Amino acid sequence: MRFSLSLFLILYCLTTSLAQSTSRPVDVAFRYKAGRSRPLILAHRGGPGPTDTENSLVTFRQTAREVPDAILEMDVRMTVDSVLVLLHDDDITRTTTGTGLLKTMMWSTLNQVRLRNLKGEPTTQKMALFSEVLRWASDRKVLMAIDAKPGTDLNRVMQAIEQAGALDQVFLICYSVADAKRMRTLFPDLWVALGFETVEQLNTVGKEIELRNLIALASIRNRAFYDAFHRQGILCTASTYGRTGLDDRPLADVADQYRQLVRVGADIVTTDRPVVLSTLFQSER
Repeated sequence: MRFSLSLFLILYCLTTSLAQSTSRPVDVAFRYKAGRSRPLILAHRGGPGPTDTENSLVTFRQTAREVPDAILEMDVRMTVDSVLVLLHDDDITRTTTGTGLLKTMMWSTLNQVRLRNLKGEPTTQKMALFSEVLRWASDRKVLMAIDAKPGTDLNRVMQAIEQAGALDQVFLICYSVADAKRMRTLFPDLWVALGFETVEQLNTVGKEIELRNLIALASIRNRAFYDAFHRQGILCTASTYGRTGLDDRPLADVADQYRQLVRVGADIVTTDRPVVLSTLFQSER
């Protein structure tokens, strides 16, 4: 009897240890935890500073170095010859030294332009290929939020992620429930993110896809909103960037508002200043 019990305990411990060791980074990171005092930090467009470039490998490396557990958000678009690149706007004028609509341009042309920093100053940096960013991130197990812009072939995006061995490091931002459902059919364990304005939308979404491996994208909301999603085990983002957001105001004026945002239930803060927020919450782990 003692032998059987001991054998059972050994097998149980081995099984538990194996399960823990094979847990995917995304599953560990995005598992709901009640009473979170430090939010996950999502670096909007990589989290560039005023003299940095957005959606660039240089900025991703810098943010990952300063905030190792940051989630790097990146915008994916497709050229006319079906090359996946990183750029937020469809028009390349604001962020590069070139002009024109990206979807009408060949990669050979885009490869000749250079990125501008947030001040509009030209740099020596080239537009990033999605594939090169995936290779870099996969080697370092960096978490990524993939924002494939409308018109970008999601099948190609997911194939690139799969080929890079990065499926366990990403969540895919979907612009419709239909897209989320389609991608879940192809990749059943894929983490997807959908925008939510109201709690009632949960019922609609739940009729189309399972409410698992799901992240709710939202602006700043109240406790009742967050509680409704948490009861389903769903993490919620809160966006603090933009002209009316907290990110554009002096930290001394809004530090308590960031803290209050987390206290009422925001799990992930989507921010333009990931390094600043990481420091703010460093003592609250």
